Amino acid sequence: MATVIDELTIPDGRIITDAQEVQKFSGDKYTEAIEAVNQPLAVVEAQSTADVQAAVRFANAHRIPVTARAAATSIVNGSAAEKDGLIIDLNQLNKILEINIPNQYAVVQAGVINSDLDNEARKQGYFFSPDPGSKPISSVGGNIATNAGGMSSLKYGTTKQSVIGLKVVLADGTVVETGGKTFKNNAPYDLTDLFVGSEGTLGIIVEATVKLLPVPFGNPVTGLATFANMKQLSVGVQNISGSGLYPSMMEALNKTSIEALDRLEHSDLGQGGAESLLIFQLDVAPAGALDALKKILKSSGALRVNVTDDPDYAKKIIKIRQDYYQAEAAYGRLIVEDVAVPLSKLPDLAEFVENLKFSSNVTAFLGGHAGDGNFHPNFAVSKELDQTPDDVNDAINQIFKYVQSIGGTISAEHGIGDLKEKWVLPQLGQNLVALQKKVKLTFDPNNVLNPDRKL
Repeated sequence: MATVIDELTIPDGRIITDAQEVQKFSGDKYTEAIEAVNQPLAVVEAQSTADVQAAVRFANAHRIPVTARAAATSIVNGSAAEKDGLIIDLNQLNKILEINIPNQYAVVQAGVINSDLDNEARKQGYFFSPDPGSKPISSVGGNIATNAGGMSSLKYGTTKQSVIGLKVVLADGTVVETGGKTFKNNAPYDLTDLFVGSEGTLGIIVEATVKLLPVPFGNPVTGLATFANMKQLSVGVQNISGSGLYPSMMEALNKTSIEALDRLEHSDLGQGGAESLLIFQLDVAPAGALDALKKILKSSGALRVNVTDDPDYAKKIIKIRQDYYQAEAAYGRLIVEDVAVPLSKLPDLAEFVENLKFSSNVTAFLGGHAGDGNFHPNFAVSKELDQTPDDVNDAINQIFKYVQSIGGTISAEHGIGDLKEKWVLPQLGQNLVALQKKVKLTFDPNNVLNPDRKL
């Protein structure tokens, strides 16, 4: 039977309507907290900006919800299909259009994988600084849409600090270009920053101009330190932060996370009663930095300190942090959360999470970016359970409520998506939410772009 979607045409790409093939685009496979997904009407496999324009223009005219996706690595179901919606697949928009070393920028299409851009830049002595945990599999467009963070965001900021220009398709199919190729630009309103983190609700990013940075000179100083508890670790974090050494990374893991890593790596990180672990790096290490770090950590109560400027040993230390999610996922289906609190509240958050009680077969973990207060409370649920247990959902709600009560945020780098929508109003308040809705209405008056997400 013919449907309205049969009238859709695009100039270059492919329109997929076969039910089995379309089903593959329904959910975000990394969103473990969602058990049900929606079946989209069709998928537009875009080969050009013109394809995106045609698809969005058609959807807007027929009031069909539109969701753009590339790598689909969302943890909050932000790029999953809307009910009776249209998916625009940006995976084929995957070209690095320009790497301009004299002017320190790159121009890339939205589907370029983060690590592919970084690797190409490094061949010329530069790097792309955003480094989310999904770096090898996530797209630059998705990183921009969620303002993704990562281990080095402590020094280099989240994705928005690297974006200087965007090409965006609006809800009516119009293409606008924001920003430019200069690092300073006060001529327009800063619409570039407005699109960064908007999760596809204001427009569809098809191209980006991003900063590249020169690879720091010399070998970095990397290390790990263990502490008796998270409160003591926080003292170490604050002392390093105030030392003038300017670390590029400070990652913390709690007791259950250490146990998971020891189990995976066959290591002994928890030796000597260690219940918290700090992994840190200075990518620019001044003379005496190695000794200074050891002294700061020892005076902060560290039980064990390993600091090195040996690049091979440094890789082993960084791999410990990179294996964090893999180690936790060995315990079951992993539900990953993302919150941030003021730095002084890190030990309070750790204590709150560690005091949560569960009647079901669940293991709770806590780890993340201690240097900027961004922690990930994660929950491994038994794979024998078809649905997320009520006590896990209750624990997540408790964490969100507690984080908001101490001046924190329920989303630091993963976005809002479907999962956190009800927590936006309590955090932002009615006036700010109303203002955001007016902004949304200006860009998308028919509410077709990723509706009911972010706001």
